[in-house]
Amino acid sequence: MIHSLPSDTTNLRRLEQNTVSVVTAKPASVERDDTLVKLPLILQTSLDTRQLLRLFDEQIKPLLAHSGLQFTHPDNKFEFRLGSKRHHKCNYQLEIDREYLGQITLSRAYRFSDSEIHLVEDLLCKLVYPLRNSLQYARALDAALTDTLTQLPNRQAYKNTIEREVDLAHRLRLPLSLLILDIDCFKKINDIFGHQVGDETLCRVADALFSSLRRSDALFRIGGEEFAVVLSHSHHEAALLAAERLRLAISDLNQFNIEQQFPLTISIGLAELCVGESAESLFLKADEALYQAKFAGRNQVVTSRSDI
Repeated sequence: MIHSLPSDTTNLRRLEQNTVSVVTAKPASVERDDTLVKLPLILQTSLDTRQLLRLFDEQIKPLLAHSGLQFTHPDNKFEFRLGSKRHHKCNYQLEIDREYLGQITLSRAYRFSDSEIHLVEDLLCKLVYPLRNSLQYARALDAALTDTLTQLPNRQAYKNTIEREVDLAHRLRLPLSLLILDIDCFKKINDIFGHQVGDETLCRVADALFSSLRRSDALFRIGGEEFAVVLSHSHHEAALLAAERLRLAISDLNQFNIEQQFPLTISIGLAELCVGESAESLFLKADEALYQAKFAGRNQVVTSRSDI
């Protein structure tokens, strides 16, 4: 069943409703009207989707006495829950101008009355536009931190992550290692075979690197043919094993592409965080080790001397 809301371009698709008949008290009209008036103003105070949903839940709870709120957006792999899930639900798919905004569910231990269902739909009308703004803002932030070619996090994302990880490692006295790597002789690939082949090579390398890492490891393209890997909770020995695994994964790509007319290898510099060391110093150590790997003949892993 589709309910048309006051806006011509806004639709809520009712997905399910329990049928147990329980009479509930209708919310006071004054409180209802006051909430409908002030809710848009309150929701405009945040572009963070989680905070927006918290504000929405906080404002409507006195009217609906619901136990839990759940919001999901499968396309964005986003899921957010507040409170506890109960048997009786109001479940809606949200859209504006045919743009899918996600699915929201309110639940509680007893059935929602018809008047409460209409109230939920009025309240959701106030949510959809701020929600669309917050989702668009999140996509813009994500795009600013994503490399458009490989879809890996970019250099700015790396800077944000390494500062956070270094701070965490120092506070909790945890090990942290960094790998800086790049594709050997990549300029020749571009010069001889063209930039399209170069771009395809970057994507193949990025996919192979990503597939060879743990879920807790973070991979970034930080510029050109250069990548960084932040290895949380990893001492030098574990980081060395990870680096060698990455090196072999790229070497193996040569065996699975018979049309490839050039050898594909990477060089890797490794550095482990020392007590009190900054993120910049850690990067410089790994970068210097990468230079040494190149100078020594490429296709190898070199550890920063201060970590030996």
